[in-house]
Amino acid sequence: MKIRLRITILFTLVVTSILLIVCLSVYYFSGLNRENDFRKRLRNRALTTIHLLLKVEGIDNELLRKIDATTVITIQDKSVVVYDNMDRELYRYSDSGIIPVSANKNLLIKARQSGEYLFREGEKEALILDYGDDRKKYTVVAAAFDKDGLEKLSQLRFILVICFFSGSLITFISGLVFSSGIVLPIKKINDEVKEITSQNLSRRIQVNERKDELDELAHTFNDLLTRLQESFEIQRRFIANASHELSTPLTSISSQLEVTLQNNRTVEEYTAIVLSVYEDVQHLNQLTRSLLEITKANGTSDGVELSLVRIDELLMKLPADFKKSEKVYTINLHFENFPETEDTLLVFGNSDLLYSAIRNLVANACKFAFNQTANITLQFSTDQIHILVKDNGTAISEEDKEMIFQPFYRGKSGSHINGFGLGLSLASSIIKLHKGVIRLESSSQEETVFSISLPSARQFHKL
Repeated sequence: MKIRLRITILFTLVVTSILLIVCLSVYYFSGLNRENDFRKRLRNRALTTIHLLLKVEGIDNELLRKIDATTVITIQDKSVVVYDNMDRELYRYSDSGIIPVSANKNLLIKARQSGEYLFREGEKEALILDYGDDRKKYTVVAAAFDKDGLEKLSQLRFILVICFFSGSLITFISGLVFSSGIVLPIKKINDEVKEITSQNLSRRIQVNERKDELDELAHTFNDLLTRLQESFEIQRRFIANASHELSTPLTSISSQLEVTLQNNRTVEEYTAIVLSVYEDVQHLNQLTRSLLEITKANGTSDGVELSLVRIDELLMKLPADFKKSEKVYTINLHFENFPETEDTLLVFGNSDLLYSAIRNLVANACKFAFNQTANITLQFSTDQIHILVKDNGTAISEEDKEMIFQPFYRGKSGSHINGFGLGLSLASSIIKLHKGVIRLESSSQEETVFSISLPSARQFHKL
């Protein structure tokens, strides 16, 4: 069921329920008002009869009947019966063709106990009224048919029924118009989103000036499209750069082998070509391994084995590691405000991935430093561990600062240095996987500082 129809039905049900309650209330209270009004008229009729019978001198039953017969009143099919305290009938009157309504002893007793008693007999309503003092009491039974009141009540019922159904129909039609106005902006957003494909991600949803939920939805869609566009552009650049980086050693290998096969070569020449091809294969192998590490780091942590890792022990492995592989690099460690408890040094993560991220950042610092030295500082704050990596290399330009964490991006100042441009990108992906942040803190002619902030293990769980 479409939202337009759901809104219409809900709107109609709410308004119809309110309309039904109002109509029933009007009819109910109108009925009560008619009953109270008719009871007053019956009481007045009973009192008039008993006063004429008892207090007017010279009046008898026959004269009183003539008076009742000639009195024009609004009540129909009236009858009056008067009893004394011994339940003997003193006076009786009824319109022609009408059987008077009388009361049995039980009804008379109830009327004398309460002073007044109302009951029905068929379509007629009757009132028993107790009248008199302690010496002499009389009981009057006045009955009639409230033709005019019931007809008015019937007319009111007909009017209310017509109003109810016509109101419900008007409400449904109004609901359709009302819901159409509500869903129209949603329909426009839906139509605009359908026209957006991977070929025209630069297109955006038109945002109205009004600041409501639909405006927020349009802004959310536009933000999503912006992120998708950035992701697609990063993916295109990554594929283009990866293709270029992969094709370069493959082309070199293919060319060298093709030239070698054209003529017979000496052993020395074959050895030189094999060594060159071997270097290209090593280059290709290192690039492929870096791409696989980026793919693993860009996933989720669900498939990664997590454990408690001491960050200081991880850092202390760096100098020995670089001494084996890159003897010209120098690593200096500085531990500031070293905590008293071991808990502060622990993070939840994968030891190998974290070490790879920090090593790439440190190797990048040494590679670009004038003295090939990286200074690593370990700091602590509330529920956070901070690693600062400093070098004295060439300052990073403002243009490069925005792109240094993109795969295969290499700044102008580092174009002459060997590498693929994957180290910082891989480090950024790994740190994000561990709910951390990596950023360029500052860069000048004197010093460039990168920082890594990781949540302490105590933030997730009491040790």
